[in-house]
Amino acid sequence: MEDRLGKKDDYVTDEERFRVLVEHVSDWIWEVNENGIYTYASPQIKDILGYSPSEVIGKTPFDLMEPMEAKRIAPVFEYHLANTLPIKSLENINLHRDGHEVILETSGSPIINLEGKCIGYRGIDRDITLRKQAERRQQQLLDIIEASPDFIATLDKNGNSLYYNPAARRMLGDNRGSGEANQSWLTDVIKLEGIPTAIEKGHWKGETTILQEDGEAIPVSQIIVAHKSEHGEVEFLSTIAHDITERKELEKVVYHQAHYDSLTNLPNRRLLHYKLSQLIENPADHARFAVLFMDLDNFKEINDNLGHEIGDQLLIMMAALLKNCVEETDFVCRYGGDEFIIMLENIRTEEEAKVKAGRILEALTEPFQLDGYSLNVTGSIGISMYPNDGSDFAALIKKADNAMYRIKRTGKNNFLRDN
Repeated sequence: MEDRLGKKDDYVTDEERFRVLVEHVSDWIWEVNENGIYTYASPQIKDILGYSPSEVIGKTPFDLMEPMEAKRIAPVFEYHLANTLPIKSLENINLHRDGHEVILETSGSPIINLEGKCIGYRGIDRDITLRKQAERRQQQLLDIIEASPDFIATLDKNGNSLYYNPAARRMLGDNRGSGEANQSWLTDVIKLEGIPTAIEKGHWKGETTILQEDGEAIPVSQIIVAHKSEHGEVEFLSTIAHDITERKELEKVVYHQAHYDSLTNLPNRRLLHYKLSQLIENPADHARFAVLFMDLDNFKEINDNLGHEIGDQLLIMMAALLKNCVEETDFVCRYGGDEFIIMLENIRTEEEAKVKAGRILEALTEPFQLDGYSLNVTGSIGISMYPNDGSDFAALIKKADNAMYRIKRTGKNNFLRDN
């Protein structure tokens, strides 16, 4: 067997070995003469450009290109030919027989005859279309990331930075390299919740803050994604954080408009309802509290005689006076018109509530000075106590309101708890 195989190999010439090798590689092997005309093309050209070898023999590489591409490549080939230089990984765009573009990577070596003259080139063309398309997509993605106004970064599993886009570096106040920005932005929420959740479940999404180098916290909507290998192991993390400062500021404005009186800037009835409901739902924290319902006694006459502008200024001054008469923990609300409600949280007895009410009426003995007018204003205050006078918002307000109207009917400028 070995003898026969040995004898058989004797009949396989070097040329046949070369031909078998050439015809079984996936790349297209070619040969051109000194004029750049194909004298040989391997069968793989059919798979790459759709032509049979016989169809390209007698043509030049430039015949297989768009005119503009041929114009770009021709001087390069001529330079190599004139200087008898090898061609190394020259990228060029060819046209497939059906018209679509094929990107080839061309390498070749000059063929030198016995007289030392270059009589052509022998080389190889590799189809790199898919690779270049992938590189183009990757570059497009990188361009988008680099141009994005959002904070984009990649991290290892321990939160160490691998890459920051320009927006991330600007947000952190750091203009160094893409992976050298300040790490202090990694808050406990990100380190203790975001990253572990992303590693466990594949991603994490939430609202948090990014700390700048100067300590300022920027509110962001953030997502962290875990990128895994084929075996399910986390290789790295990526994160995108969108600055929501404007949205948060708008939310504050909307909240303020919905919960505060536009004239006095005091909490309005809606916020009072919420605050009172919270106290009632958490009785352990506030076993007792008082509600003071106050109405200005002679406000209508001031409004009618001096005008609404003076009336509005008086209400603004009244709001400031009430806030000065109570503690910071107490709650002062404009209930509507010339009605105010004061909620006293740290109250243990009815007498303490009456002392606060008396302090308010005493402050009103001093006339208000505005626009040349000296205005004497008094008030009537009704008091209700939680939980004795009611266990819900409506009951407490009604009890205090009834007490206030009793004061109105019996002389005004006083306070009362209606038993």
